Amino acid sequence: MNNCIFNKTTLHILDANLQVPILSVKEMNIEKDIDDFLKKHLSKIINDSDLKNVLFELNGNKIYDLCKKINLDKESFIDVSVELANMLFAIMKENPSIPSGDVVFATFEDSGNNYFLLMKLNYRNSYMHYVSNTDQGNFNNLIKQKTTLPNETQKVEECILINLSNFECKILEKQYEICGQKEYYLSKYFLKCVSELSNSQKLKVLDKAVSKVNKKYFDEEFDKVSKFRTCLAEGIEETNSIQVDLVAESVFGDNQQIKKEYLEEVKKLGLVENIVEIPVTNSTTKKYRTQKLKTDSGIEINFPSNFYDNKELIEFINNPDGTISILIKNITKVINQ
Repeated sequence: MNNCIFNKTTLHILDANLQVPILSVKEMNIEKDIDDFLKKHLSKIINDSDLKNVLFELNGNKIYDLCKKINLDKESFIDVSVELANMLFAIMKENPSIPSGDVVFATFEDSGNNYFLLMKLNYRNSYMHYVSNTDQGNFNNLIKQKTTLPNETQKVEECILINLSNFECKILEKQYEICGQKEYYLSKYFLKCVSELSNSQKLKVLDKAVSKVNKKYFDEEFDKVSKFRTCLAEGIEETNSIQVDLVAESVFGDNQQIKKEYLEEVKKLGLVENIVEIPVTNSTTKKYRTQKLKTDSGIEINFPSNFYDNKELIEFINNPDGTISILIKNITKVINQ
């Protein structure tokens, strides 16, 4: 979304240490550096593996109604943002674990679609110099800033993005302690909608199910995990997707009972679709492109996942005494790193 055009933008200060939020009555002036700042964060959010889809409860949903209001009356933008900021601040005051931050509200256009954006910039600690003038001259010191916003290279942890054409909603959120237990407050208490699993969570489900079945039936054989990582890496590379039943086939072969148990475990953990679309730029997939093995003797080996089944490059040999030999082939040069 580097080419998006911001139409309306404002910023409200939601500092839970204050009794009331500091709300802006005007739109922001978007100069080039601020425009670049917002676009860089927005681009990273779109490619974040933790971004997930949520479904609005359309009847009586306050957020949905307010978004429709902006669609019908663009001049209601400030009033709507103020109402949303007050709603969010009320949740924050009731739950001290939720971090304070500045919230950017915006409407923008991208690829022919109109969007509504809520980007919560949680405060971070940073340090800066402070110069005091004394009778003897300048006195330089370091002071702590407790309300610094994340810069372009840092991650925005909470964001809501709503397509105003069809009201599809994506959310980036974190769990915080609500009434004694960790919960996703943005989707549950603010948006009041049902969230799907993010790409990151879907991969974790597949990983967790393989680990559980592998431990139960195969005493945590490295071979099963390696086949799993290879299958994921190949699927992402070739089709930008993972087919769950093919993962089961690749890892557990012809054992129908174990494959069935694996697929049931995947569904039990919340992943119901068979095909998982994973963008090739997804940061979470990087770890599946490389196999990292460590032997009980302390030797560590890293190699690309697609090398695992290539016996011209690396071979795993099961010895009669129960040990495993690893043979690395066709090497012309070894570099010390």
